[in-house]
Amino acid sequence: MRVLSNEDIDRLLTMPECIEVLEEMYLDYANGQALLVPRIDNLSPATEAGAYYAFKQMGGAWPRRRVQALRINSDIITHPIVAGKQRRVKEPKANGRWVGLVFMFSSETGALLGIFPDGAMQRLRVGSANGIALKYLARKESRTLALIGTGWQAGGQLMAALAVHPFRQVRIFSPRAESRAAFVAEVRARHPGVEILNIDNAEEAVNGADVVMAATSSMIRVLEPSWLKPGTHVSCIKSQEVDQELLDACDHVVVHVVAQPKQYDNIMPGMPNLNSLHEKGWWNAPGNRFSEYPELAQLVAGTTPGRKNPDDVTCFVNNVGIGLQFAAAGALVLDKARDLNMGHELPDDWFSETVHP
Repeated sequence: MRVLSNEDIDRLLTMPECIEVLEEMYLDYANGQALLVPRIDNLSPATEAGAYYAFKQMGGAWPRRRVQALRINSDIITHPIVAGKQRRVKEPKANGRWVGLVFMFSSETGALLGIFPDGAMQRLRVGSANGIALKYLARKESRTLALIGTGWQAGGQLMAALAVHPFRQVRIFSPRAESRAAFVAEVRARHPGVEILNIDNAEEAVNGADVVMAATSSMIRVLEPSWLKPGTHVSCIKSQEVDQELLDACDHVVVHVVAQPKQYDNIMPGMPNLNSLHEKGWWNAPGNRFSEYPELAQLVAGTTPGRKNPDDVTCFVNNVGIGLQFAAAGALVLDKARDLNMGHELPDDWFSETVHP
């Protein structure tokens, strides 16, 4: 059984590799050859005022690679107001750190094959999904990208966008000037061949951009329909960043998965500190059109069209993460780690037993 670190994952898995293996997985999923294990968020009280405890679980089986993945998170969640918008924030309460783990099992023997933290792969797999959608839905001549957000996920979105498309200019906005400046400096160093601009107004960043990618922790819409010019491609990393009004302004909308519009919330009765936005949203409000939209796997498989017309406004909604992404990327990472002898091997006997229920 092999244990890897986030640093190992960064060395073993590139964004182009992650995009490639996820496309292979989405094709299998579209053809009924992969199993999606639903995401469930188990919510109970936390001792900290204004916070709650969230235990998240999701998984997926990918028979092509003979693996089953289980991803879990153990988090303390708060909902602060930042620049007038409510955010969902995971607090680093585990000695200043977060807890997220991926377990990889063999579907041939049942054995535990590997354990690694979810952080580095999380960013790559979210970026890959949006990057794949961008490849199929954005105009080929797109050259200007607007990125709303400057956090951990925003960096992954930029990596994915540049992996699938030759953008010449990137305009970056987030409401906090200090974090925006630090992020711009970081990505300028990482992507020296691209003009990267620090923009202090969301509408200005979006105005005239060919592609707009939202990557924030906002619990409410971050884009206005009136900002989108004909031919624009829009994407988000969570459903709360858009709403039905914005999607109705688009000509072609694709969602990540239809089977689960959002996570299933398993909430302890009488739970304090939960905001109604966590339980309700446009995707289950009267008049929503969520079930009408095709999903990313269909786009990859060619059973739903990509961009139809140059002037169409297209949109990809990454409505919920799926454990199948960890199964696909995890299988690739474990293969490479074994070939390169990376990580730490632990005795299989520690993770198996001589009795059974």
